[in-house]
Amino acid sequence: MIRYHFCTLFDRNYASRGLALYRSLRRHCGQDFQLTVLCMDEQVRAALAALDLPGMRLWRVEDIGDEELLALRGVRPVREFCWTCPGPLMLALLAEQGPGSVVAYLDADLAFFSDIQPIYDELGDKNILIHGHNFAPAYAAYAQSSGIFNVGLVAVRNSPEGIACLTRWRTQNMEMCVLDPEQGYCGDQKYLDEWPSLYPGLVILRHVGGGVAPWNMEAHQVTERHGQVMIDGAPLIFFHYHALRVVLGGVWLRWVAIPSIGYDADEAVRRLIYRPYIRALRQAHRDLARVGLRQSSLRMPWKQLPGFVRRSQTVVG
Repeated sequence: MIRYHFCTLFDRNYASRGLALYRSLRRHCGQDFQLTVLCMDEQVRAALAALDLPGMRLWRVEDIGDEELLALRGVRPVREFCWTCPGPLMLALLAEQGPGSVVAYLDADLAFFSDIQPIYDELGDKNILIHGHNFAPAYAAYAQSSGIFNVGLVAVRNSPEGIACLTRWRTQNMEMCVLDPEQGYCGDQKYLDEWPSLYPGLVILRHVGGGVAPWNMEAHQVTERHGQVMIDGAPLIFFHYHALRVVLGGVWLRWVAIPSIGYDADEAVRRLIYRPYIRALRQAHRDLARVGLRQSSLRMPWKQLPGFVRRSQTVVG
């Protein structure tokens, strides 16, 4: 029996990130997981099918079996349609897995650095697990526009409360799923702000190694112990590579990347967290190119970057 059921979604422009996510799960879950990928275009589905990766299952939007969702595909912008999909996707997978099962949605730009089990230990016999943005003081004001919680990882059990939560979230996103901070909307994300008051069986992740991201790195100390990346002395479980941009790649002998414009990343963060990920992206990019998927969006002309960005670069040889 498969221990962990995950799902994610991405199109061809995020395919390298999605493949890097899969490989990080493979390292830390072994063969004891299934990752269902909702392929947002046919190009990424064909490429992943050609790679034929163990533990990865490919779905089209049609496979969710949600006619209302399908009706929105040709109406909403791609970004907004992607934000609309996690709730219906999780509901479909929980129905498939049956009562008591747990499905975790993962953003494609996550990567795992250690055992994921501590997250499930915190979920325990509860029904819903979410994690906070935990903004560093310099970015605390972002909570007003981005919300208290991040949708990077959401785990839900097939229980009356879990299904009620996802059903309500699905309905909300069907009605409105836009980026409009002035009106209180941040895609599918700000809806989570009210979840703790609605669902007694909800857990907010406490492990300091979960939900680490550019917006909270300044509040933590990043070190290394016996090859393991540590956050304030605890193992880093997963990192959210929000807004990472590769600025040099392809035929060059090295890639250069900006971790996240607008956030600071010190040398330890670049060396221990970003450089391994850039290597993983580079390998994923090569493997996808080998099966015919080209991702020109990964490149940005180096000379067009302003000087302050060049000084904060991450370089991988």
